Amino acid sequence: MSDDIWEAEILEAEVYEEWIEEPLESIERREKRQLDIALASTGAIVIAFTVFAAMWGSVGEHMMGSTGTSPGSPVEISWGDSIFMPRDPECIDPTNGQDLPEYGIGYEPSLAIDGHGNMFITAHKDLRWSSPDGGVANPIDLQPHITPDGACIDGYMTSWDYLASWFWISNDNGTTWGPGAGFDPTPGTFIEGGFTGGGSGSACHGDEGDIAVDAMDRIYYLDTYLEDNWIHILSDGGQTLESDLCDRQTTMAGDDRPWIQAQNNGIVHYLGNSGVSVPACENGQGRYWYYRSDDGGQQWSQCYAMPGGWSTIAPERTGDYVFIAQENQDSNTGYVHVRISDDTGLTWSEPIDVGPRNGNPPEGYPLVETNGQGTVAVVWADCPDGPTGPWDIRLAMSYDRGVTWESWEITPTDWEGITMYPFVSISEDNVTLVSFYGIPFNNTAEGQYVAGQEWYLYSGALREPHENDTFQFEIAAMNPDGTPEVLHTVTQYEEDNGDVHALHDFFESVFSPDGSWVGIAYQQNIGLHPFEDNEEQRYIKFVRGDLDV
Repeated sequence: MSDDIWEAEILEAEVYEEWIEEPLESIERREKRQLDIALASTGAIVIAFTVFAAMWGSVGEHMMGSTGTSPGSPVEISWGDSIFMPRDPECIDPTNGQDLPEYGIGYEPSLAIDGHGNMFITAHKDLRWSSPDGGVANPIDLQPHITPDGACIDGYMTSWDYLASWFWISNDNGTTWGPGAGFDPTPGTFIEGGFTGGGSGSACHGDEGDIAVDAMDRIYYLDTYLEDNWIHILSDGGQTLESDLCDRQTTMAGDDRPWIQAQNNGIVHYLGNSGVSVPACENGQGRYWYYRSDDGGQQWSQCYAMPGGWSTIAPERTGDYVFIAQENQDSNTGYVHVRISDDTGLTWSEPIDVGPRNGNPPEGYPLVETNGQGTVAVVWADCPDGPTGPWDIRLAMSYDRGVTWESWEITPTDWEGITMYPFVSISEDNVTLVSFYGIPFNNTAEGQYVAGQEWYLYSGALREPHENDTFQFEIAAMNPDGTPEVLHTVTQYEEDNGDVHALHDFFESVFSPDGSWVGIAYQQNIGLHPFEDNEEQRYIKFVRGDLDV
């Protein structure tokens, strides 16, 4: 890693020009008709009516200009074609068992964006598809693993391009995608790939990670392989790798999945899910540990527990505030609480209850986001009738950095179904996007969670939502012929076993810097998995939507 030390500093917020909407053509036509009527009248009636018309035109223009832009009004989104994340042409192997060998196999995609609209996606690679006998995690018939994990080897039945987790970038607003700097193929087995990859970037062995971008547009890619934590730092929209050799981070425990966020100039927050309570650490015991760096990820604070269940974190891009949303404890019922820091994570307030959990499953954990303008949103899902019954979505909003909250249910009103892994993004103008993986019951099969039902990607946006406002959700990913893109079809095995985990643990969305479009990274299952019974091939995709703002 570079020897430079970045001094943490708070950046001044940019000043934006006020947007002024042009009068609508309908108003002009109305005024013209009124004026024609007035001119056809005589004397005082003409004068009075003309004055009235002018008054009505002014008031009408104001009223019509606010139509569709008032708080709680829906925002229309025009969704583009979905895009598969590509494999490196050097590594495409038509004999490796993929139905679509030119595309990346993975799941649980993370998506981040910088101040210029450059985007970055990582995803959990498939540990059970890395060698002729399936990979270290999946020995056939419980026999010892014989062939080592490998990447980019013809005829080796591997879905990997390199040893690290996936890392794709787009420098054209999501039109095309490719590997970031330093993430070229590492041909060979686990041992050989470390040498062919030069001991940095893609040669650092990982299985899942997360991405953050600070206010200087520096990119932090934290990759993990349980107890291994590698930090990759990039700049120039992902075109320059600043890290040197694989830079192992010193953290206190194994990590099932990292959450990393960044703000200002080099302040980085890392929330680690260790799965077990932390003994003898500051702030009591908890399965989530919080680490903080103020020098661009070179050194980290240690041993600060965040007592509670599933947790996520969101800082202001330029500001002092950081927010953590959590289940209050590891249980299906209880409440969601929010911890707030007003000094970039140096100290934390006591948690604030922002809403109930009525059968909250692991697939519905709370997700927090902030736009840096004082707005904070937390979204989560409940399944009070069990995981295969109808689900609910709840949203909590604050417009004063967490001092006061509004909390209500935003479940789609026109159908019953499953609303899994809701995610929320907020523009600087308080347009709020909520997306989820969903199954409408009695749709492609008769009944609730039964074989033949189809999963879709849903999304909806409101301007500055307040309590009891209604989101108008629609399917965001469509086929070229206009039919809904099916992410997965429920199998008989899944119906019989109540297995709702086909799309895994999460997906993510972002707003463009100017708030005019959104992007979503998500998963689609296509074809059967060659090494896992009752599992599918999992592909990572991206879809962009243009907002009518």
